[in-house]
Amino acid sequence: MISAKIRFPVIFIGVFAAAILMALYAATFGRMERADAAESIKLYCDAFVRQDMAAQKQLTSYGAQTDAFNMKMAFSSALQTTGAFLSSEEAAKIGDAYMESLRGATVETAVTEQSRERAMVEVTVTRFNMPAAREKATALLRERMKLDGSPEELRRTAVEATAEAYRALQPVGTVTFYVPVQYNEETRIWDPADPMQFGFDLSKQTMGVE
Repeated sequence: MISAKIRFPVIFIGVFAAAILMALYAATFGRMERADAAESIKLYCDAFVRQDMAAQKQLTSYGAQTDAFNMKMAFSSALQTTGAFLSSEEAAKIGDAYMESLRGATVETAVTEQSRERAMVEVTVTRFNMPAAREKATALLRERMKLDGSPEELRRTAVEATAEAYRALQPVGTVTFYVPVQYNEETRIWDPADPMQFGFDLSKQTMGVE
């Protein structure tokens, strides 16, 4: 049986340890309750534009829902707005090449407006030289085109030439646009108010599509 003299210091140490743990919790997890909106969107950009695995794992650890955020799909949609008529397989092939180039993109973010639950984030991202890529694709197509080739062969060659050109996209400055965001009480970070629109806007801006 523990005497009263021993029991008191044991209880005191237990209370003291609990206080330390609470302080540590407040110093770490507590801060996440008001995560910075610009840092949150930068994390999304690093995860899905630059395809940074550490950023993707961090979002997953927060419990962020990222299924709706698909840069490759957004790119395919943006590509169609330029007048390209591609099958899903062709768009996927060019999309994979484009995503490789995006790994070299730079992203900067800053908050321009903010309330408790809503904010506006300014995103500055690399814009790639799409006209030069199209010229390169055309040149490659002319080099590889067979005059006696079938329409199917010609189309396949065109897709392969375009993918090769997109895989080697060159930056041509940066472009800035604005993203409405909202605070997520469950994940404790800020999310794009419309994830699909965010992905679409990123694709349009990096491609230089107005």
